Amino acid sequence: MSRDLRVMIDDIVNKKKNDLVEEVRKFLRMPSISGSGEGIEETASYLKEWLENRLGARVSLLRYGGHPIVYGVLDVGAEKTVIIYNMYDVQPVEPLELWEAPPFEARIVGDRIIARGAFNTKGALMSSLLGIEILARADRLPVNLIFILEGEEELGSPSMPKLVEDKLSELKKADLAFFPFPSERVRGKPTIILGNRGIVFVELRCRVSKYDVHSSYSRGLYNPAAVLARIASHLIDPLEGPRIPWLEEKTVGPTEEDLKYLSDIEEATPLEELLELYGVQRPRLRGRDWYIAVHFKPTVNIDGFSSGYTGPGTKTITPGEAVMRLDFRLVPNIEPEDVIEGLRDLVKRLGLSDLVEIRVMDSYTWSKTDPRSPYVDIARKVYSDMGLKPYIVPIIPGSAPSYLFTRKIGIPMIATGPGHGGRAHAPNEYITIDTIPGIARYTAYLLLGVAALGEKRS
Repeated sequence: MSRDLRVMIDDIVNKKKNDLVEEVRKFLRMPSISGSGEGIEETASYLKEWLENRLGARVSLLRYGGHPIVYGVLDVGAEKTVIIYNMYDVQPVEPLELWEAPPFEARIVGDRIIARGAFNTKGALMSSLLGIEILARADRLPVNLIFILEGEEELGSPSMPKLVEDKLSELKKADLAFFPFPSERVRGKPTIILGNRGIVFVELRCRVSKYDVHSSYSRGLYNPAAVLARIASHLIDPLEGPRIPWLEEKTVGPTEEDLKYLSDIEEATPLEELLELYGVQRPRLRGRDWYIAVHFKPTVNIDGFSSGYTGPGTKTITPGEAVMRLDFRLVPNIEPEDVIEGLRDLVKRLGLSDLVEIRVMDSYTWSKTDPRSPYVDIARKVYSDMGLKPYIVPIIPGSAPSYLFTRKIGIPMIATGPGHGGRAHAPNEYITIDTIPGIARYTAYLLLGVAALGEKRS
């Protein structure tokens, strides 16, 4: 990377820091709640116009039955092409009373910006776009860019597979997918995320009567809460954890390559910090067992269970219905169909198939990028140039549709960025102010590094 160009980028970022922060705050003030649809169309249109007017990209709002995907192409005739993937949708803001500032005000409190979407991930999205603009002003864009900015990530990205299928021939020209986000859970320790677990989210519903029935008749009735509780007891032991042998037996990992980075995971994502953040008083696992189970093993979780009456006073009824929602997290060698078939087989073995409806609400598979990829080396070097030590995380506990890039398009994907934030999906979501110029600078440096790799090989 040219030192002179790097100095020029740094100079622009430093001079425009306040402007960069205000641009991100402007973007964060736009509601874009995918669940309700509030502000989605306005935000998508804003991004389309931004990419067209500020970068000169050719942009379309593509629709595949849901919220629009902002799809842009900026072909500068370069050897290398990078996909910039991100999301402009956010989660609902409730409970409102727990916010210390309105969720779409983007108020600065100390060294933080508090807003829904600040951390997850509208703040990083706009910061990276500003970094691309700065690079273009400092010299010229050294790589071709494809922008995929979706508005349904919080709904499970249902339109993304259709987009990839539709645009596959164009997307296969790309060399790398980059997902910018504030990766410093511990400030000063950025992580380079190379993979994520897949997910299957299901709803189990048991309805035995049109109305709740007087409980004096309960002995002659099926209790839907008990039906679903029996299934739950066969999936999760309260002390021993998940009971999913049909998935455990297929699990691959952690591999020897994964274990090389176990100390990176431990240092950059300390368990005690996580427990404090969420107010967890007593975790089931600690130490090495925690990291191996949470990062490299499949799991099942009860997200919610609803049935009957829990209001004031007494109400003696046998509920007419019970609902339980589960999420399964998938690791390498486990596919969504393995989960769904295994769950249906369990319900059948318990003799409950006639009583329970299983509805798959969300489903996609896992993703991993080889840590030996030259693009991972570039991502590391960029941090070195910025005076930071990065930490490699082969696979994270959470889920995202990264498989579309690594397993459908067939290119490496890197998720990273300097900066700190937190409370995703919760009240008082935030990023630190220094995240904004940090991600802008990192994005510019990364694109220069990718272009240099192409020059060395030509």
